Amino acid sequence: AFESDNQDVAVVSKKGIITAKKKGKCSVYVYAQNGVYKKIKIRVN
Repeated sequence: AFESDNQDVAVVSKKGIITAKKKGKCSVYVYAQNGVYKKIKIRVN
């Protein structure tokens, strides 16, 4: 699963495709089925 913590800046599809919406910063979280996750920092210029 994928999730953006600020959907005003960027959104993530169910397939993990990130789409920029406006300038700013956000974090995208990638969740594995076993509960492990990674945080990716995104900056939209």
